[in-house]
Amino acid sequence: MNTKKDHAQLVANPFLIYIVFGLCAFFLQKFFPMPFLPQAEARIVGVIIMIINLIIGLAAVRNMFAAKTSLSPYRPTTALVLSGPYRLSRNPIYVGLTLLYAGLAIYLQLSWGLIFLPVVIWIITIWVIVPEEKYLEQKFGTNYLNYKSRVRRWI
Repeated sequence: MNTKKDHAQLVANPFLIYIVFGLCAFFLQKFFPMPFLPQAEARIVGVIIMIINLIIGLAAVRNMFAAKTSLSPYRPTTALVLSGPYRLSRNPIYVGLTLLYAGLAIYLQLSWGLIFLPVVIWIITIWVIVPEEKYLEQKFGTNYLNYKSRVRRWI
C-alpha cells in the first residue's frame, strides 16, 4: 500500500463534525429556543451519559494503545483491535463520541443537538466509518471481513 495513502480517506474530520453540529445546536437553541427537561434533571442525565462515554471511550483507547496502533484515522493502522469494547462494536470510539455529544446536548439543554443526533450519526457513518471500513478491508482482507461479519458497526 502506498505509504502516503496508508490511511482511511475520510471526507471530514470526525471531531469537526461533532463540533460543528454542537455549535449549530447551541446557536439555534439561543435564537430559536425549544423546551427541554428541567435543568437539574438534564444535568443528571447528561452527566450519566458522559460517564458511559468515558467507560467505553477509555477502554477503546486503552485497547488501541495496547495493540500499538494509531488512534488517528489519518495515520496508518498497524493492527486490528478485536478485544474490549471492540467485541461489541466495530467503532466504540465513535459510539463514545456520539454519547459525549448527546450527553453535552442534554447537560446544556440543547434540544437542537438531540434533533441533529440522527444526522450526526448518518454523517459519521457515511463520511468517516464507511471510508475507514473500506481501508481496513483493503489492508487486512479476510481477517477484517470475518470481524465485520461478527460485530455490528455501532452497537
